[in-house]
Amino acid sequence: MNDETTFELDKPEQDKPMVPAVRTKGALVPRDPFYAYLQEVRKYPALTEEEEKELAIRYKETGDLESAYKLTTANLMLVIKIAMTFKREWQNLMDLIQEGNVGLMKAVKNFDPFRGVRLSAYATWWIKSYILKHILDNWRLVRVGTTNARRKLLFNLKKEKEKLEREGFDPTTKLLAERFGVEETEVIDVSASIGAMDVSIDTPAHPDSTMTPAQTLSQGGKS
Repeated sequence: MNDETTFELDKPEQDKPMVPAVRTKGALVPRDPFYAYLQEVRKYPALTEEEEKELAIRYKETGDLESAYKLTTANLMLVIKIAMTFKREWQNLMDLIQEGNVGLMKAVKNFDPFRGVRLSAYATWWIKSYILKHILDNWRLVRVGTTNARRKLLFNLKKEKEKLEREGFDPTTKLLAERFGVEETEVIDVSASIGAMDVSIDTPAHPDSTMTPAQTLSQGGKS
């Protein structure tokens, strides 16, 4: 397959609304973008493991874009679920979903169906990486409702954990909360939001890979 082959989901024209208005009681009322998008995503069927492997092999070997499209749309709900875990850190959920979809498409392009791993498991790394990178790249735009303490926690939690470990301390939730001057629940919530407990953009995206998502993203997404 040609490495330059790309594909993308249908996108609305720049000067048009993301979703059409819907008629309610005789009047045209703008439809909630997230709700409308969610309804659309639910129309796409999930794939069995066999179907997924067949499509992935076809795309890998022939570059068939229809196969890539089916693999992508079958995992759009995964992007939504992951984006929802970051919603307290960003005002516009659709921004996160859009970035997550880019990560999903990158995962589909790089996915190896012969490794015995489901696409959803592999794509999770890419989706989280693109969403987190978007937040970090635009940190000044973090929503007003996020307190300064929470922002500090969001961008320094991992560093503080590593610092405590180097100093010989166990970075417990209680100790981290004391260091940042926040409640323990805030530490737990932010840890879950950024995936600090189960994923890092500095961890190889695949067990057999030495390239991390962060390194890949720094190269403009090239693989």
